[in-house]
Amino acid sequence: MSRRGHALAVTVVAVSGALAPAQSWAQATGDMPMRPADRGYVALYGIFTASPQNREMATVHVAPQVAAGVRLNRWLIATTDVTSAWTTFQVEGEARRSSFRFGNPFVTVQATLLEEGKRSIHGGLGVAPPVTTFPGTIPENTEVEYNYTVATAARGFADYWMWAPNAIPIALLLRSRTELPGSVFVGADLNPATLVSVNSNPSRLAVVAAAHAGVRVGPLTPGLRVQMFAQSETVAGRDFSQWAAFFFVNAEFDAVFVRSQVAVNLDAPFGLAGQRGATVWGASLGGGVRL
Repeated sequence: MSRRGHALAVTVVAVSGALAPAQSWAQATGDMPMRPADRGYVALYGIFTASPQNREMATVHVAPQVAAGVRLNRWLIATTDVTSAWTTFQVEGEARRSSFRFGNPFVTVQATLLEEGKRSIHGGLGVAPPVTTFPGTIPENTEVEYNYTVATAARGFADYWMWAPNAIPIALLLRSRTELPGSVFVGADLNPATLVSVNSNPSRLAVVAAAHAGVRVGPLTPGLRVQMFAQSETVAGRDFSQWAAFFFVNAEFDAVFVRSQVAVNLDAPFGLAGQRGATVWGASLGGGVRL
């Protein structure tokens, strides 16, 4: 082999080695975009939606999210996600209103239960203090409730813990991932939780379950995630059980990673098959650096 060919081969092997171990889940709270040798990561994401948007209602929603993780030892990782949301909306014939609120910061400790070959299973526990509350006056409560609702729906209820009002979420996180021939991967998430109420609303159980698949194409990994959210009790007479689909494209560039996705709710109350004009979608773009 020529010197140039040898150098090219070494470069290809090095790049493949850097990309292969990186995770390729859809971006969500408690995500761990780390390779075995990484000590941690920091990331910044932005979520946006302009729905519901029709003749009766005009909405714009923006939510920044900061995430970080640190490796505690060879098999244990701690993560934290902090977010806020700003929603402005105008009902036909009324003045425009807006609300800015912080979400529940979500902290997790997750362990590698299995990591052999191209299979991995992670399990952990996450908890969030009850920062998401209502200010206490009727006009402000209406604006804040709409802000929380759009923030949750724009994420396809993937990060419900961060926007569950007046509750302490305690969630069990179970994630699996398997790489198949042809650079294809499949995986599943199961996140049961208890929402401990801090006001007159009932405490309740909730679950997020999802399946995802994608294919690696060089540094890019496009994929699809389908998710279900359900809870055991209605809140204020409302049942927010929801199916959603996420179309995502991840990118891995050695220490830098990029996450982008579009969430589309599929059924009632906020989906394509729900009430006409009430469909909520959400777009997310961001990334970070592995340390």
